[in-house]
Amino acid sequence: MSHAHSMSCRDMAAYLSDYLDGELQAGLRALIDEHRGDCPPCEAFIRTLARTVEAVRAQPREPLSSALKKSLADSLRRARRP
Repeated sequence: MSHAHSMSCRDMAAYLSDYLDGELQAGLRALIDEHRGDCPPCEAFIRTLARTVEAVRAQPREPLSSALKKSLADSLRRARRP
């Protein structure tokens, strides 16, 4: 894909994680900013995704209980069986 002039909705979606984390090169960030300014559905999607990411990051991180750790480990072992 060329980043020379425009970006499709599908192409833009591939970069959203890095975009929201502020980890994109300036040129790609500018293309996404331009696209979202011209595409109301993508603008709404990005705003909603950003709010979701912020809400998840704001949740307290509590350690897993021993029972939950065991249950997860058991589930993973069962999933790996042929």
